Amino acid sequence: MSVLKGSQNVTICNANGLKLAARLELPDIPPRGMAMIAPAFGCTKEILIASRTARRLLQYGIGSLRLDFTGIGQSEGDFSMTNLDTQVEDFVSAADWLRQHVAAPNILIGHSFGGLVALNACHSIPESRACVTIATPESPAHVLEIIGEDKTREIMQGGATSIEVNRQPYVLRRQFADHARQFRLHDTMQRLRVPVLIMHSPRDEMVPMRHAHAIFETARHPKSLLAIEDADHMVSERPAAEFVASTIGLWGMRYLTDG
Repeated sequence: MSVLKGSQNVTICNANGLKLAARLELPDIPPRGMAMIAPAFGCTKEILIASRTARRLLQYGIGSLRLDFTGIGQSEGDFSMTNLDTQVEDFVSAADWLRQHVAAPNILIGHSFGGLVALNACHSIPESRACVTIATPESPAHVLEIIGEDKTREIMQGGATSIEVNRQPYVLRRQFADHARQFRLHDTMQRLRVPVLIMHSPRDEMVPMRHAHAIFETARHPKSLLAIEDADHMVSERPAAEFVASTIGLWGMRYLTDG
């Protein structure tokens, strides 16, 4: 176990040698487990649901690491050249760093698009014992539905378009659209060999509840589907966020090695 303690910013190099910014949270006692948190599409590690979950997990003796993916926040790289696979690679690089400096992660958590990252990273992180998705779409192609037909047409005809996520401007290229449309949820869920907790709000307008049902129906047992009452897609309301974080802590404890 590492001598690292408390809450601190760390830098992780991904497979391409790019420096990724991450936030490490460790309890005062040796952690009972380590979680990794993948933020939503285009969002930084400081998004409220990620930071609140990390802090609440400390109360269960669970440490965590959350990161800015390539080209987001304080991380190096070109966001327009990223897709689901590159974000999974970033996540696996972060797991490698944790394994070397603290302890391998055993709970993988993802919000929105980050849930797809967590699901797809599980088979590349052998120590993972549980996975949690929060407001996650059934396919990365749902991003194209969110940006709309006009923006998608710009991508397919012109090769790129400008978008805004959480008040931050980004460029989305055709490579993302082509890659997203090749995704098959069935393939991902058949590879998943750990229990999964699927959390979603019935009033999520950005990613409707049907996406959670699709993931649940495709997943193997053990699996759980839990409605987050009174939450928007970003789970920005404090009571809902605290409910999500506490539930993850309680549910995840049973799958930890010494739990």
